[in-house]
Order: sequence, then structure tokens, then C-alpha cells
Amino acid sequence: MNIQIELISESDLADESFNIVIDGLKPREIYRVEMYLSDYYCINAPMLLAHDVLWKSTATFVSDKNGIIDISQTPSCSGSYEDIATMGLFFNAKPLTNRKKKLPNSLSKIPLLDHFFVGIKIMQGNTVIAERTFTRHYMSSQISHKDIYGKYFQGRLFYDKKAIKTPALIIVSGSEGRIEKAQNIAQLLSSRGYICLAIAYFGLERLPKHLKRIPLECLVEAKSYLCQYPQVDSERIGIYGRSKGAELVLAEESIFNDVQCLVLNSPSDVVYEGIIGKWNSHTSYWTHLQKELPYQKFRFRDYLFSKLFRKDFPKDCSARIDIGQMHSPILLLGSTVDEIWDASSAIGDIVSYYKGHHITFKKYHETGHMLTVAYQPNHRYRKDWRLLMKESEDSWLATIHFFDRHLKKQ
Repeated sequence: MNIQIELISESDLADESFNIVIDGLKPREIYRVEMYLSDYYCINAPMLLAHDVLWKSTATFVSDKNGIIDISQTPSCSGSYEDIATMGLFFNAKPLTNRKKKLPNSLSKIPLLDHFFVGIKIMQGNTVIAERTFTRHYMSSQISHKDIYGKYFQGRLFYDKKAIKTPALIIVSGSEGRIEKAQNIAQLLSSRGYICLAIAYFGLERLPKHLKRIPLECLVEAKSYLCQYPQVDSERIGIYGRSKGAELVLAEESIFNDVQCLVLNSPSDVVYEGIIGKWNSHTSYWTHLQKELPYQKFRFRDYLFSKLFRKDFPKDCSARIDIGQMHSPILLLGSTVDEIWDASSAIGDIVSYYKGHHITFKKYHETGHMLTVAYQPNHRYRKDWRLLMKESEDSWLATIHFFDRHLKKQ
């Protein structure tokens, strides 16, 4: 048999869907297709999972009368998923081990993966009858990067050396700190025509160790860096904040309000009490000009009440972020079943207090707090994986389209 395996996609970027077509098989016979992901970074995986862990998924198919298996048209009979789903193998891939890695404290030692491999094996019984490996990329080949060390932040800048007066984005991730998740998002968005600065504001050497009393000046400094960068159009800068990073962005922009647009993913509209490890710090998360922002104190009984009765505990009005003067366009993304905090309620409050003219929100009902990059496996939630994948695609495309609308010249 002369078996051909093809991967079909509009691009080789990691946030694009792709189809697998296998030709040259015997007609109407059973085959098992195995997918292996190597050197793969998954933004939804635990932070400590080693990036060189192998991921795997399987599906059993019956070839058609022409000896073809087209994943987008041929139903899976068994395996990691069933029925027809173009990205079923990829989204349902799981790590074969949970081997952990030690996280480096230095920005320069944090790995930056620009690609990963998708291996396809065709099995008949226990025999491998064909195999092929494809490469998918986290960023386009023309994108360069460099590390930035500021007083209040550290970052990685992703840019096209040939770009002239390009729109720019700051990417701010959540309470995991560090830069890994932010840089994964920045790599992909930089491949779509932006200069992207992924920032770390705690958790690395020469930055605060814990998530408490973080200066809002980390964002002020990052914006100043981009405004002065020669390839950036300083009139076209946006910010993407996710989870605790969305709270940071909202708090900072409520004071400065000096960028063109914001995407706030799973946001909070109040400032919460800081944390030291797993314990509350008795201080605010954020400071401005060395003064703590008013914060909502953590009370375990309130937290327990909210979880047991699925009701949001009362918000401290003094800790609410005052967005009354904000006018930049905002896209809000969140879930009605967020397991970390009530992002849905926060979205409603932000919309009600916003006085500008361009605010959009999208609420989702399956994924929870981890709305990230399209199509990436997400095993945090024991729900219908098709709905999880659909929501990841929808929220990611909404992010791209929003930035394109407000930052790219039409």
C-alpha cells in the first residue's frame, strides 16, 4: 500500500484548526489513528507539567470505499472521542505522564517554544502501517523576540523586524504570575500583525515574590516602553488581561485610561486581598504611588457560603474599581460557571458602570475560568468537550476580531 497522510490547514499556527486525510488504505477496513504531540506547550495544562511530556490521543475509523479516512467526514467508532469532529484528536490529546519540572526564577532561563510536532501513526492491529510528523508553530517565522527588564516588570517582546508603525498589545496573565501563559498568547497575536509585549509582574527574580502590593506602575512602565519603541504606533496600543491580570488592567486603566482598547478575560471589578502562597496577606493586591488600593478582605465563611449556596457574597463598595471615567472600547469575556470567582457578575457590573460608547461582552456556560486559546486541550472541566472547544474558538476569535477592529487601519 502507498499510504499518504496529509495535514490540511489555512496556516501552520497553533490556534488554527486542521484536518487529517489518509489515502491509499484498503477499502472498508478498520484502522486506528494515533496522534502524538511532542515539544508541546498547552496553556491549559498545569504550570509544573514538563513541556517535553508526550501527549496522545487515538480514534478508530473505517476507511471508505476509496480507501480514504478524512477526519472531517469520517466518524470515529471508538477511542478518545466518537462521531465526526475535525479537531477531535487534537483537543482530546492527554499527557502520557504528569512528570513535573522545576520552574526557573530567571526570565532568561524560561524556555520559549516556537513550534511543536504532531505525529500521526496509522495502525492495523498492532502493526504501524504508516506514519508522518507535521510541525505547528506558536509564532510565524518572521517574528523575533527579546527580553525586557524594567523596574516594575519583566517582559518578552515579540515583533517583526520589518514592521513600521505597527499596532501593539500588552499581554497580562493571571495569579500564576511569571510569563509562560502571557508569552504563549503574545506569540500567537504577534503572528497576526501586532507587536506584543508579554509581561511578568511577580514571581521572577527582582520582582515581587508574592501576589501582594503589586505596583500599578508595572503597566504604566510597560506602556511607556511600547510608546517609545520605534516600530510601534503609539496611537494604537491595546491591552489583553486575563483573570487576575484583567483585574490589574482594569484597576490601572481606571486611573490612566490612555490606551485604545482593552480585552478583559474572566475579570473582576473589585480589588481583592493579596495572597502569600495559599494565605491571605492582609494587604491589597495593588498599589499606586506606594499607596494600597482599597481591597475586599477575604473571609473564609463568605467563600464557603458562596460555594455551598452558589451565591455571590456581597462586594465591599470601597473596593470596587471606579470605571466611571473610562472611555476606551472594552471586550469582556467570562463564564457563568467560573469556578474561581463570579466573572459573570463582574461583567454585568462593569457594563452597568461604564460610561463610554463601545463595550461588548460575551458569556459562556461550559468552560469556566480557563477561556484561553482556540482548540487547545482543556481537561480541567468534565463536560461536553465539543462545547468546551467551541467556546475556546469563539472567545479567541472574538479577541482577535476586537483588536483588529479597534487597532488596525481599515
